[in-house]
Amino acid sequence: MATKQRTIGKVLTTSNADIYTVPTNYHSEIKTMFIANENGSARTVSLDWYDLASTTYFTLFETYSVAANSYAYITDSPLFLVGGDKLRGLASAGTSVTVTLHVEEEFVPQQV
Repeated sequence: MATKQRTIGKVLTTSNADIYTVPTNYHSEIKTMFIANENGSARTVSLDWYDLASTTYFTLFETYSVAANSYAYITDSPLFLVGGDKLRGLASAGTSVTVTLHVEEEFVPQQV
């Protein structure tokens, strides 16, 4: 099956917003996640995973603190998602926190 590597980035605001949605007929593995704070003050970040099959949001972390002018690099465990699943997030202050994902997508034509 065909796979592709992608890098996806999103600037977070103070409102929940989608960061990444798995395309229809794909399975995705989020291999790494960078959360960067370019502000001179610490900021907090909250991320949720949406499971389309159960129509439920699951909290990955809530108000995780990222130090001033620093970043968090998350590689502990990949996330495995299917078509329609997504990540969303928000930050304690707008436009100073970005999330960058390294994603591997695999085309699965029989997925419903």
